[in-house]
Amino acid sequence: MMNRYDKKLAAAVLFLCLLAPYSAPAGVVEAEPDLHAVMGDLSALSVTARLYYDETRGAKCPALGQLARYLKKPLPADWPENCRIAEFEGVWWVGRRVPEFSRARKFLRNNALLLGIRDGRGGEPWLGSSFVWTEALSPKRAGEGGTEGEAPSVQVAKGGGNAGERLFFNTPGTDYYWWSDLLFTPEARAAALEKFGAKGEGPFLIPPLPASGAESLTASPVSPPPEFSLRGDRDDEEEDAEPLTLGKTGIQVNPVPRSRN
Repeated sequence: MMNRYDKKLAAAVLFLCLLAPYSAPAGVVEAEPDLHAVMGDLSALSVTARLYYDETRGAKCPALGQLARYLKKPLPADWPENCRIAEFEGVWWVGRRVPEFSRARKFLRNNALLLGIRDGRGGEPWLGSSFVWTEALSPKRAGEGGTEGEAPSVQVAKGGGNAGERLFFNTPGTDYYWWSDLLFTPEARAAALEKFGAKGEGPFLIPPLPASGAESLTASPVSPPPEFSLRGDRDDEEEDAEPLTLGKTGIQVNPVPRSRN
């Protein structure tokens, strides 16, 4: 016969068994546009770099303009200034400018190691420089289909609703999904989903911005200090006083007489 402790233990085990099918992590889409501008663009560039490599099998790192054919026109006007791609020690790295004054900076700095973003190509985890960098791929490690020794690829999922044209990109090893204003052509979008599709994830929506309450401003009362007086104790003293004069010892200031009318 079960004692009270055994019954409680059995109930707890049963509860955990019932909970298990629903405990799988869900994708997280942060409600901060600047985060997506950085992480989404990095992810989109990583995918286009991989599509370029799979298509050309070229060992030479492409120029940024060579990735434009995978993206839908018109491209954002500032993308050549904000986005970069470069090779360092045989690895292709993509970079993205971080907005100078942005709440996203704190999140990126605190989670740099988790997100795999660095201060430079092959550098230390990002601490605040103007660009963040992340590894896109290593041609030396990439085998046929990207299965032989290649670093974990960005996974992609479909967008829906207000993000129907977009792909959402997952940072490997996290629940985070990012969207980008760099939209893929229909052909590139289909290829990305075929090669890097995250099974069972999506479609995702772009979350609304968090509501911020109106700031309430209250004016502080303004009054002279107790010991300060705008008027003398005796009006007759003011009337008898002489106006401003310049004497041998300097400027002498006396109250200007005023009428009692």
